[in-house]
Amino acid sequence: MPVPRRSRLAVGAVVVAMTLAGCGDAPTAPASGTPAAAGFPVSVIRCGHVSTFTAPPERVVLGWATSVRTLDALGMARKVTGYVSGANAQLPAGFTATEVSPDFKPAKEALLAARPDLFLANDENQLSGAEGTAGWADLEAVGGKGFVLGGYCLDTPAPATLDAVYTDIRDLGAVFGVRDRADTIVADLTRRVSAAAAKRGTVAPARVAVVQVYDGKVYALAGSYYNAILDGAGLTNVFASLGQNFAEISPEQVLTAKPDAIVAVHEEAGGAGAAVDAARTAFAATPAVAAGKVVAMSNVDISGGGVDIVDLVEQAATAVYGP
Repeated sequence: MPVPRRSRLAVGAVVVAMTLAGCGDAPTAPASGTPAAAGFPVSVIRCGHVSTFTAPPERVVLGWATSVRTLDALGMARKVTGYVSGANAQLPAGFTATEVSPDFKPAKEALLAARPDLFLANDENQLSGAEGTAGWADLEAVGGKGFVLGGYCLDTPAPATLDAVYTDIRDLGAVFGVRDRADTIVADLTRRVSAAAAKRGTVAPARVAVVQVYDGKVYALAGSYYNAILDGAGLTNVFASLGQNFAEISPEQVLTAKPDAIVAVHEEAGGAGAAVDAARTAFAATPAVAAGKVVAMSNVDISGGGVDIVDLVEQAATAVYGP
């Protein structure tokens, strides 16, 4: 079943990442004895692991290809030398980095052979040391650092607010030595989110079902970016209390919820039309279908996090509340 890639994994929360440079807990000298670049060292915490950078990374491997869009916004896309999960990556136009591994959980040998000084992981399962993957210490041993996006760490639910997106961008800005640019990006993103939410006006938030229909089965999606996107758009997820990122449900549960709108999630490139058609057929008796408020969203874009999430906030608000 093509449920969201992150949702297939035992994903969880991060000790929310903080830039430590300038704080009392930050290292005050480079860990390796190599002279630090101006404005460095910089340390960030992800999943309880402290990574200290003495200079901006020059060789970045992505755990999810669309994350390059956030690095591009920071002016750092040229630093990307590789990516994993190429068969499912749906690479952005113009992205020419090398495939490091075809597997979402890259083999330790493949990842380390790429010699990344930063592995920008899509979730901690890619860097857990389990199932043949490299661990944090393995990466450190060859001079690399890990950075898990979106609070997708093991054992704890991931954050379900846009703050996780903004924190990622600010921390990456610190890691690459472009703090001012990161602050500018975050300011623009928050402005756009406010404008999207304002489309609601004074009416109560519309109730939305985020679902995926596949092979006659229905899956409800909640938590993490799914709830964050709707909340940012002034919407409410009818399955917000699901307690996990996805779960199989019956079509009757969607019909009973009577959502005002439906977000139909799809995995495949060009799959938007089929996703909308499947949702309209399965939930024809809902107010959402009657009002023509069924919108498709790519889980590939959702999983990439970063700046793409605000694009999706705007998409959701426009689909439900109008331009």
